[in-house]
Amino acid sequence: MTFLIVSGTIALIFGILLLVSPDGVRKMNMKVSRMMSNIDNFVCQYNQGIGLCLVCSGLTILFIAYYLYKTGAHV
Repeated sequence: MTFLIVSGTIALIFGILLLVSPDGVRKMNMKVSRMMSNIDNFVCQYNQGIGLCLVCSGLTILFIAYYLYKTGAHV
């Protein structure tokens, strides 16, 4: 249950960041690692599509966590 909330929140935050400030994400990534340049270029090239996918998946994961909590299926 906690894993769903944490992963959903992280996906939601990064999705919104990619939609709002893709250059900020790129600068942050360049500070963290130079080895990921191929992935970085791909993400920045398709920032809107990846951002929307992350927002949708984050919302879906959070909904699943909420549903499991409301139905009492959480452990």
